[in-house]
Amino acid sequence: MCFSATASFGSAALLLVGGVLCTTHAIKNDKTYLLLAITPLLFALQQASEGVVWIGYNENLISLTKASSILFLFFALFFWLIWIPIVAYSLETKKWKKIFFIILIIIGFVFGLYLWIPILLETGPRHLVKTSICGHSLCYITSNDRLFSITAGHIIYSSLGFLFLLSSNQIFRKFWALVMLLGVIVYLTQRETWVSTWCFFAAISTLWIYFLLISDHKAKMKKQTS
Repeated sequence: MCFSATASFGSAALLLVGGVLCTTHAIKNDKTYLLLAITPLLFALQQASEGVVWIGYNENLISLTKASSILFLFFALFFWLIWIPIVAYSLETKKWKKIFFIILIIIGFVFGLYLWIPILLETGPRHLVKTSICGHSLCYITSNDRLFSITAGHIIYSSLGFLFLLSSNQIFRKFWALVMLLGVIVYLTQRETWVSTWCFFAAISTLWIYFLLISDHKAKMKKQTS
């Protein structure tokens, strides 16, 4: 998490357990939700990577901090822009919306590459400048010298996120609405550490998926027996 290595690894462990529960439930009861169900496992990887960032930063291990920061930002800036619309696509039943989510996957891929590849290669004006502590959280500081300003980049990123709410699937919408609400709150209160802090709260939000799946299964079973 954004506060310490212990918190990051602790949240990763919690997400690992939650992800196993979600995945097991989906496999046993409704494989339609499998991609959504494994999402906590993927967030667990991201949170673990930030735990390594903390270790590298605290021990002044520059190479470890750099490598783990790049991995964390791979998820934050690239992977989620593709994975979330893929999940939405997998759950979609309306043909025009499936096409819409394919378009969002392509847009997310292109925009995600724009954000992350320069960080990976450390070339040009958009490379990762440094990882540091802002308050009690990690912040990943990048140059303002880019095609889009940092604020414009945040707006584009968030706008793509809000478009995912057009999913016809109620479980996905409930989960993603919570993620976006937390994203707005974090942006208004902790803008400097928005990437790290929102990723943490988004990760914890995925634990709600299990309860949504359980509730949906019970409702379906009740409907079948009535």
